[in-house]
Amino acid sequence: MKQMSAEKTLDILDLFDFDTRALNVPQIAEKLGQPQSSVYRHLRLLKEKGYVMESANGYYSLGYRLLKLAKIVRLDINITAIAQPVMRQLTKDTEETTILLVHSNLQAVCLETVSSHQPIKVSSEQGQIVPLYGGASSKALLAFLGEEVVDGLFAGGYVRKHTEFTITDKAALKEDLVTIRDKGYAFSDGEIDEGVVSYGVPILDSNQQVIASLSIAGPRERMLEKDEGELVAHLKSAAQAIQRYL
Repeated sequence: MKQMSAEKTLDILDLFDFDTRALNVPQIAEKLGQPQSSVYRHLRLLKEKGYVMESANGYYSLGYRLLKLAKIVRLDINITAIAQPVMRQLTKDTEETTILLVHSNLQAVCLETVSSHQPIKVSSEQGQIVPLYGGASSKALLAFLGEEVVDGLFAGGYVRKHTEFTITDKAALKEDLVTIRDKGYAFSDGEIDEGVVSYGVPILDSNQQVIASLSIAGPRERMLEKDEGELVAHLKSAAQAIQRYL
């Protein structure tokens, strides 16, 4: 029943386009074949949430909440387009897989990956939702999001063990995040994916707010043989290249 109600509510939003900018209740009811009482109920919810606005003459139009969501989508698309060539060069320079991540509420979403010629299996694959509390990609985001986000992760029961190296103690995680902020980059040794070492750095917008993270990941044996300073320098240089266009 709830699913049907949600579908009917979304059907109302689908009626609006560039040619149909405003509709009243009788018009919506006719187009959807729904009783006006049902349409009123769905519109009330959409109005409360900011997805539609009601004018004085009883017509409804799309609300400003959708503008905010559109900006988020546009930013994600833009940052992916900007980051792709930089990531390809980073993978070429380091010979490791590169990952672009953004945060979404109390989780992280992988926007893009560029695999090395020796690909590895990692949780951060394009389109995947990944934990925000473990792995260099995610911690490079979390370290710059504020302590209330960390508190929310633990209060909401999000934090769990993925491997024996996952940090599940709040105090220990907060301490690690302080180190990340001090050093400017995150490190993970098998926290989410066993046998995978990764380094991650934040990507900041013009207001110095974190909007994404860039990381490199590879097999533990190979990664630990490489010079950490050199890898981090490549990462930071790549992040700065992306930031210049944001």
